[in-house]
Amino acid sequence: MKISNQIIGTGSTSTVYVAEIENQNYAIKIYKNNYSLKLINKEIALLKQVNHPNIIKIIDSNVERKYIITELLNDMDLFDIIAQDQKPLNINSIKHFSQKLASVVQYLHSNSVAHRDIKLENILIDEDLNLKLCDFGFAEIMDTNFVQKCQGTLEYLAPEIQKIGLISANELANTDVFSLGVCIFILAFAHPPYKVNTKSCPYWNLLYSGQWQTYWQIIDRRNKYDQSFYSLMQGMLEFNPQNRLKIEEVLHHPFLIGDWKEEFETDIRVRLKIK
Repeated sequence: MKISNQIIGTGSTSTVYVAEIENQNYAIKIYKNNYSLKLINKEIALLKQVNHPNIIKIIDSNVERKYIITELLNDMDLFDIIAQDQKPLNINSIKHFSQKLASVVQYLHSNSVAHRDIKLENILIDEDLNLKLCDFGFAEIMDTNFVQKCQGTLEYLAPEIQKIGLISANELANTDVFSLGVCIFILAFAHPPYKVNTKSCPYWNLLYSGQWQTYWQIIDRRNKYDQSFYSLMQGMLEFNPQNRLKIEEVLHHPFLIGDWKEEFETDIRVRLKIK
């Protein structure tokens, strides 16, 4: 195996490089020296457990040497697509992405896996414009054990896990739905639903108190989206996890019913200047 100096991703616990094995390029995720072998083992086990066309595929791993090898995709994620133009996607692309992402999350939850770090930066796009969810470093098996609350990326965290403490792993499905809701919101508006997730932010306070009508009047002044979109967002970004939509309800929500693959591919090819 030959590892290049080309860095394709960095995080708090690891760095991802391009690796060549038998004339084929892959991505190799190399963990920092002080990273827990137990956590690496857990991530490897979870990646081997799942098998879905929209989840990154593990190729090889070595716990002692602290690396995981996966398929290599384009150096592009959903965050990059939004950031390069600072513009929302068109409505059909939002629906297509949301539908695919909800399908992946539903698959994980049906296999008792919570991802815990769903964010645009962890959703890669391959050369055929397929989505690939990656980075299972915070993922957990949803069982009766208790796990640390504040895991993942702060801007995407559900309110109930933003403070240090423990939560039953069985309750983690609700937190994935909230994070996915933040992703969909950013695709629709090119910015998060709130500037900071504390009570010092007026947008956060409006969501916290359920003042959605006032919130939409401020955020969507041009009435760009209809009630079905508002309904989906309100259900996914619900602060009370018991009242939040389940992932099955997201998948069957009226906003996501239909097939927009062709319109989506046209939109993304224009944005990425792909012929």
